[in-house]
Amino acid sequence: MLNLKRVVVVMLSGSLAALLLAVNASAAVTTNIDIPLAGAVSNPCNGETVFFTGIDHFTASVTLDNAGGFHMAFHDNIHVTAAGDQGNSYVGNQEDNATINGRLGLVQTEPFTFTEISKGSAPNFQEHALFHITVNANGTVTVLIDNFTASCRG
Repeated sequence: MLNLKRVVVVMLSGSLAALLLAVNASAAVTTNIDIPLAGAVSNPCNGETVFFTGIDHFTASVTLDNAGGFHMAFHDNIHVTAAGDQGNSYVGNQEDNATINGRLGLVQTEPFTFTEISKGSAPNFQEHALFHITVNANGTVTVLIDNFTASCRG
């Protein structure tokens, strides 16, 4: 689970920082990138360690306004394949759309859910987390991820 956390922090921090640094007060900037993913998570239904690889296709549009705010709409599509240490195979797909409107120093909290679907008899499961995104006075974006939980899907 810690590896997924690290992948997501790096992915969001880098993407958001690049987007925010690239805009001026009147222009909208659209970014369209593929982010490779790899890591391990634990299936809470059976205790299996699941190793995944895949791609997050991430698109975003960011606009800065004349009042010092920023407006970002993003969409991401994640597709992974995974193999567990008990011999089970999984496929994971997750799609998010979100809008963040903020000012420097404002903390925006966004939920994140990723589903792993078993290709056999192993139970399906979901990973959940909260992302806390902050832009400080010099434009640096930070992301704190907490409240990691997992749930069985059956």
